[in-house]
Amino acid sequence: MALRSRLSAFALHPATFLFLLSLLAYAPFFWERGFYWDEAPWTWIYYRLGPAALTQTFSTSRPFWGMIYQMTLPLVGPQPWIWQILMIALRWLTAILVWQLFSRLLPQSRLPLWTAALFLVYPALGQNFIALMYTHFYIVLNAFLLSLYFSVLAIQKKNWRWHIPALVFAAINLLTMEYFYFLEFLRLALLWLLMDTPLKARLRRVALTALPYLLNFLLITTWRAFFFTNQNASYNYQTLEDLRANFLWGMAKLLWNMLQAFWTTVPLAWLFPFEPVNISTLGLFTTIGAYTLSLIATLLTGLYFRHHPTAFLTRHELRSTLLLGLLAWLLGGGAFWLVGERTLPQLHFSADRFTLSFMLGSSLILTALLGLLSRFPRLQLTLLALFIGFSVGKHFQTNATYRRDWETQRAFFWQLTWRAPSLEPGTTILTNDLPLTVFSDNSLSGPLNWIYNASLSSNPQRLDPGMNYILYFVTVRAQEGRALAGKLEPGHSFAQNYLATTFYGNTSKILVVNFNPPGCVRVLDPEIDPLNKLLDANLRAAAFLSNPALVRQSPAARLPAFYQPESPHTWCYYFSKAELARQNRDWQSIIALHQQAQALGDYPNDPLENFVFIEAYAHLGEWKQARTLTRETYRVSREFLRPTLCALWGRIAREVPDSTQMVQSVRDDLSCNP
Repeated sequence: MALRSRLSAFALHPATFLFLLSLLAYAPFFWERGFYWDEAPWTWIYYRLGPAALTQTFSTSRPFWGMIYQMTLPLVGPQPWIWQILMIALRWLTAILVWQLFSRLLPQSRLPLWTAALFLVYPALGQNFIALMYTHFYIVLNAFLLSLYFSVLAIQKKNWRWHIPALVFAAINLLTMEYFYFLEFLRLALLWLLMDTPLKARLRRVALTALPYLLNFLLITTWRAFFFTNQNASYNYQTLEDLRANFLWGMAKLLWNMLQAFWTTVPLAWLFPFEPVNISTLGLFTTIGAYTLSLIATLLTGLYFRHHPTAFLTRHELRSTLLLGLLAWLLGGGAFWLVGERTLPQLHFSADRFTLSFMLGSSLILTALLGLLSRFPRLQLTLLALFIGFSVGKHFQTNATYRRDWETQRAFFWQLTWRAPSLEPGTTILTNDLPLTVFSDNSLSGPLNWIYNASLSSNPQRLDPGMNYILYFVTVRAQEGRALAGKLEPGHSFAQNYLATTFYGNTSKILVVNFNPPGCVRVLDPEIDPLNKLLDANLRAAAFLSNPALVRQSPAARLPAFYQPESPHTWCYYFSKAELARQNRDWQSIIALHQQAQALGDYPNDPLENFVFIEAYAHLGEWKQARTLTRETYRVSREFLRPTLCALWGRIAREVPDSTQMVQSVRDDLSCNP
C-alpha cells in the first residue's frame, strides 16, 4: 500500500507530467527519423573532413556555438536516433527550468506549470525533429534559463555566490547565438518583481544586482559589434538601414513587422493545431495517430490538473504574468527586429525556426489569458487541455513529414548508388526539386560526398579527400546570380563555396537526374529527354547536358551506417541495374532483370522506365516484346510520349543492323514524322 502510494505521488509529480508530454509530442517513431537540413552536411564535414573543417564552417556566423558541436559530436556519434533521444531530453529540461523559474515567482500557483506545459508543446515550432541542430539550440536555451534561475536563487537565498554560475551561463548564451540575446533584459524584470521594497530602494537594489550582468552584456556586445568581423555574414541590419534612410518610414515598417510577428507567434500559433486536416494529403494513419495523441494528451492534462487545481489568482499576479509575457515576447524578437522582414516568423519550414525565441513570451501570454478564467474553472481547464492536447497532435503531423522525408532521401541515395555505383570526381548531380520538405540541395551535397568519396579511398577509416561532388536543384542553381548563372551550355566552369571547403565544377561534367516517387531515380538520356514533356521544363532544358559516361562501375560507393538497411529490391532496383547494364550494352542482363522484376509483379510508375527494356529487346531481335512494350508505354499518354518514343526508335534504327522494316512499322504505329 505504501509502495502504491509512493508510485502514485511520483506519477503526479510535475516533472513526470512534463516528461510524459514530451514523450507524446516528440518521441513517436523517433527511430525512423534521420539527419535533416543543415545537420546533414555538418555531420559529413565533422566525421569525414575532420573537426577543423567544422570549425571553419561556423567561423562565419556562430564560432562559439561551433565549439559546443566540437564537444558533443565525438561523444554522440553519427547516429540519428541517439540525437533524437537527446533532443527530447533537452526539450523536457527547458520545460522543467521554465516551471522551476516561475514557481520561484508564484510559488502557490499552478500558472508556472501551465506555462511550462504550453512552452513544451509550443505548436508553431515544427523543427524540433531536426535533432542534432536543435539539441544545440536547446543547450543554449537551457544555459539561458539556468542563468535566470540562478539569479533568482541568489536573491531569494541572499547568497551572492549563485550569481557566479548565472553570469557564466549568461555569457554562454550571449557568445553562442543571437536567438535569445535580448532576452537577457528579462532578468531586470525578474529582479524587479523579486525585490519588494520602496521605489527608490528597489531601483538601487535592482541596479546594483544587475550591474555585473549589464557589464557582461556590454563587453560581449562590443566584441560582437566591433571585433567579430563576420557578425553580419548571413543577414544585414535592414531595420537600421531603413531608419537611417527615412526614420518615420523605418519606424512604420518596424511596427508592421512586429504586428505580423505577434499575430503569427501568439494567436495563429495556438490556433494552428486546430486547422482542418486534409486526410488525402496527410494520410489516414497519420490522421488517426494525430487525433489519438491529441485525445491522450488532452485527457492526461485534464485529469492531471483536475487533481491539482490552481488557487484563485489575484489581479496583481495575472497582470505580472501578462506583462512578463509581453516583455519576453518583445525581447525575444530583438535580433529579428534588427534584421527586418527576412526573419519574420512563419508557420512553415524553414521560417518557423524564427518562432523559437518567441515561445516563452507566447506561452506566458496564453497562461495569463487562461488565468483570467479562474471563476470558470471547468472552461479554464478544458481550454488548457485542448491547447496542449491538439498541440501534441500537431507535432505528430509534423513528425510524419520528417519521417517521410528521411525515407525519401534514403530511397534517393540507394537508387542513385544502384544506378551509379561510382562517379568521376568533379561530377555535379543536377536534379529536379526533389519531393523533400526539410532539405535543400545545399544540405544534400554533404551526404552525397560522404557516399561517393568513400569509393575514392581504399581505407574507409581515412578522412575523405574533400568535396568532389555537389547536388544542385536546377530551378535554384540555374538562376542568374547562382552557380550556373543561367549558362546551361558545356564548358562553363563554376565554384561553390561550402565554407569548410570549395567545390569546383564544370557544366561538361553534369549528370542530370530526375526523381519523382513513386517513380525511380533516372539518369536522363541526353538524346531522348530533351523531348520528354513529362519532365519539369527547367530539367528538360538541361537534359542535353547529362553525361552518363561519368558513371563508373567501381570502386563502389558506400552508404553510411545510418542509411541502413538497404532499400527493398523492388522495381526500382531492377530498373536501376538495367540502366547501368545499358551503359555496357549488356542487353542480355537487361532482359534478365526485366523478367525478375515482372516475376515480383512489380511495374514502372514512370513510362520512360520501360525505354531501357524496349531497347534491349530490340537489340536482341525480340521484336514482338519490344513492340508490345512500346504500345503499352504509348497508351499511357500518346501526346506526351510520342516524341520520346519516336526518338528511341530512331536510335534503335541507327544502332541495330537490319532493323529498318521493323522500326518503320513501329514508327508508323506511333505516327512519327519521317
